Amino acid sequence: MPKINRQAGQNIRELALTRRIKSSGYFISAFFTFFLAFLVILNFSFPPIFYLFFMAVALLLIFKGTSLWQRANLADRGAEGEEDIARLLAQLEKDGWQIEYGIRLGNTLSDVDIFCVSPRGKFYAIDVKSHKGRVVADGGKLYRYMGKHKYHFEKDFLAQVMRQALQVRKHKDLNFVTPILAFSKASVAIQSGKLQNVYVVEKAKLISLLQSLG
Repeated sequence: MPKINRQAGQNIRELALTRRIKSSGYFISAFFTFFLAFLVILNFSFPPIFYLFFMAVALLLIFKGTSLWQRANLADRGAEGEEDIARLLAQLEKDGWQIEYGIRLGNTLSDVDIFCVSPRGKFYAIDVKSHKGRVVADGGKLYRYMGKHKYHFEKDFLAQVMRQALQVRKHKDLNFVTPILAFSKASVAIQSGKLQNVYVVEKAKLISLLQSLG
């Protein structure tokens, strides 16, 4: 199957742009709602509830726009993480590794951030996360510490990257794809380096992990 010519972080940058465009649409709609309400107030006499309705609609639009803009910021932060990892992986390409970014697998799964083929013919699916803090394992699950406080992750990242590895194996008709969860900003404190058959690694140790696995 031909190599997909996409840049690191490109998919999520496009997602961020889409969110910002939609967010801007909400803000513009809120402005016109306020403006319409102002015109009505100047030219007509309606019960106060009528004007409150316009205000409520405008505030709702502002809330939706702000929420989308914040999600766009998160997407851009995720793209930065992928780009940071890509700069590190460039040295592996000089050693004969083949690397693809942003492989689209359909609507049911998120894209595979990075797909690697080693010179020895081994395959790796890498899911990049840009969370901060210190990642730990407890009871077979991942958590992170921010200072002294321990937090759940919003999704099951281990299951997610495992599904991606299985899907890209099917997509490319391969025998086996090793799943790797890489944190671009957080440190990782997992003794074995592996949890539920998924390698969990911080950015600084990703290259050495891939080289050791071959």
